[in-house]
Amino acid sequence: MNKDIKPINKDGQPHGPWEYYHSNGQLMHKGYFINGNRNGLCEWYHSNGQLGYKGKYINGNQDGLWEYYHYNGKLEIKKYYI
Repeated sequence: MNKDIKPINKDGQPHGPWEYYHSNGQLMHKGYFINGNRNGLCEWYHSNGQLGYKGKYINGNQDGLWEYYHYNGKLEIKKYYI
């Protein structure tokens, strides 16, 4: 069973909240699109459920502070995007 949530607009572009799941059922990725562009908070998770990274998009571009985590959940690095 595919649990992915991938709404699109009338033009066939990603639009709204998207979620992808690992084959084991754990959430892999969640984020939001507006007319084909990523916007807002984006999070990606390792297959063990630990957060892999999180950050914000504005009009499809990474913006502000992003945090990247190891498989064990420990913070690996922080990056700031302009």
